Amino acid sequence: MSERIRCAVIGYGPMHNFGWAHCAWIDHTPELDLVAVCDLDPARTEAAKEDWPSIETYNSTADMYEGADIDLVSIVTPHFTHCPLALEAFAAGKHVVVEKAMCLNVDEATQMIEAARAANRTLAVHHNRRHDGNFRRIKQLVEDGAIGEVFQIDLTAGGYRDPEHGWYTDKEKSGGAFYFWGPHAVDWVLDLVPSRIAGVTGFFHKLVWDHVSIEDQTRALIRFENGVVADVTWSHIAAAGRPTWRILGTKGAIVDTAAGATTGYEHQVSAPSGGSLKLITVGDGGKRREERDVPYAECDWYNYWQDLADHLLRGGPAPVSGEAGRRVIGVFEAAEKSSKSGQTEQVPYE
Repeated sequence: MSERIRCAVIGYGPMHNFGWAHCAWIDHTPELDLVAVCDLDPARTEAAKEDWPSIETYNSTADMYEGADIDLVSIVTPHFTHCPLALEAFAAGKHVVVEKAMCLNVDEATQMIEAARAANRTLAVHHNRRHDGNFRRIKQLVEDGAIGEVFQIDLTAGGYRDPEHGWYTDKEKSGGAFYFWGPHAVDWVLDLVPSRIAGVTGFFHKLVWDHVSIEDQTRALIRFENGVVADVTWSHIAAAGRPTWRILGTKGAIVDTAAGATTGYEHQVSAPSGGSLKLITVGDGGKRREERDVPYAECDWYNYWQDLADHLLRGGPAPVSGEAGRRVIGVFEAAEKSSKSGQTEQVPYE
């Protein structure tokens, strides 16, 4: 590959401006060049051209692969399109970044991984939320042993509100309620816990919002071989909130004091850019207890894209591999299977 990577973004929809964000991250990163945007809707490619005047625009991926000189595509489209678009890109000889959730199921994830391998191209999953300021601080505290040996992680978000959110509310297109905030939460947990998953127990509820096909509440209890247990819950029917993060260790605890104090969706789902964690430490057999606020680290989302450039140009590790992304999807799949069977289920390919 040359010293620069020519990139295209597939999907420039108005929801959350994710397509624009990918363009901005690419444009900001040395050695990455934003060359093209592709969207089925001509109005959206017109908007992209206004935002990025130097790019080429296309309304079909086939035309883009025929006409554009690109090395990598970033897929920013609804979940149900991720697998077919990735397979098409690999067949065209392109590297692929795919938004989270990676795809709808483990079978699709495996197809994507195998297609990347066959094409000798990179598949990277855009789990950029590992670069959130609060998570970066949490990971640093855990790795430094600030609360001793971690044995329980609780992650909760959501609220009580009609889940009106476009295609996200169609289970066949999105994968289900877990596929909205769950990709962030489960990836955080898997990145924090250096252990294989022993099993997943799931609890899915469909009780209130009958006009949509996604679940009202989803919960996964993830048990790791090293003994850590994680409890991840996303809800549309939680009338009372809990802290987004509560991490228990043998010498203390970490609580996210800013991001979970309300049941409001926007407050819990968006990336924290300020605030602090509450660090609790204990000693002398529990007789001494100290609490202090620890400020979040800075968000460094651009580092995901710099890591990608380092991987493609200098052989560094992929920022988040397809196999890592498949573990997240595997947790969702095992949790849903468990909710139906009433038993703990295994994560495929673990």
